[in-house]
Amino acid sequence: MMADALTSSLAGGLVASTTEGAFNAGELILHHVSDFGFGSWPLFLSKASALMALAALLVVFGMRRAVAGYDERGVPRSRWAQMVDPFVEHFYREVALKYSGEKWAKKVAPLLLNFFFFILTCNLLGLLPLGETASFVSYLAGVNAPPIVHGLATATGSFLVTGTLATITFFAIIIFGVAQNGLIGYFSHLAPKGTPFPVRWFLLLPIETLSMFVKPFALTMRLAANMTAGHMGLLALISIIFIIKSSLVGIPVSLLAVGMLLLEIIVCFVQAYVFALLSGIFIGMALHPHH
Repeated sequence: MMADALTSSLAGGLVASTTEGAFNAGELILHHVSDFGFGSWPLFLSKASALMALAALLVVFGMRRAVAGYDERGVPRSRWAQMVDPFVEHFYREVALKYSGEKWAKKVAPLLLNFFFFILTCNLLGLLPLGETASFVSYLAGVNAPPIVHGLATATGSFLVTGTLATITFFAIIIFGVAQNGLIGYFSHLAPKGTPFPVRWFLLLPIETLSMFVKPFALTMRLAANMTAGHMGLLALISIIFIIKSSLVGIPVSLLAVGMLLLEIIVCFVQAYVFALLSGIFIGMALHPHH
C-alpha cells in the first residue's frame, strides 16, 4: 500500500514534467533528494526543518504516552510502553552501561535514546509520500502547491541535519570526557606519555587530533548517504514506468518497488541504531581512554 501511494503521488509530478517536455528522470531524482527548500524560504520553514519539527512532536508524544504506560514499580503495562521498553533496556544495559560504566550510564542513555527515536522517526517519515501527495492533490485541483512541499524527502538525507546531529555527539564526547578525566587529563590522551618524543608529538598528536573530527564526520556521511541512496534507488526504479510507458513494465516495477520499500524500512531502523550505538561507543572511549 505504501509503495502504491508513493507511485500514485509521484504521478502528479511525473505527469506534469512529461506534459511540459521530455521526462528527465535524473532531474527529478536530484530535485527530490537534494532540494530541501532553503531557497527563498526562511531557514525555519525549510523542508528538513518542517520534517524535524514533526518528528520531534511525534517523539515527545510517543515517549509521554510510553511513560504513562508504566506502573509505580516501573513495569510497562500498556502495549505502547511494552513496545518501547526493550529499546530503553537495550540502550541502557548493552550500550550505555557497557561502554560508559555504571557512573555515567544514566546520563548517557537518554542522549542515545533521543538519537535513536528521533532519527528513526525522521527516517520513517521520509518513506511517507507527504510532499508528493500534497503536490499531486494540488495538481489535480489545478492549484500550485507551495515550493516547500515539492520533492519532500527524508530530513536525515540532508548533510546539514546529520552534521548537526554528529556535532552534538562531538561535543558530548568532549563534555563527558572532560567531566570524567578533567580538562588536562582528557586532552592528554592526544599525546600519551611514555612514548618517544618524535612519535608522541609528530605522529600520535596529529593522528589523535584528526580522529576527533573523523568520528562525527563518519556519522554524518553514513546516515545521510544511506538515507539518500534508498530514495534515489526507489525513484530510479519508478521512473522506468514513465520512461518506457508500458503496463508490462509497470507491474514488475511496482512489485520491485514494494520490496525495495520494505528493505528501506529495515535500513531506517539499522541506521538509527548504528548512529546511536557509535555515539555511545565514542562517548565510552572518551570516558575511559585507557581501556
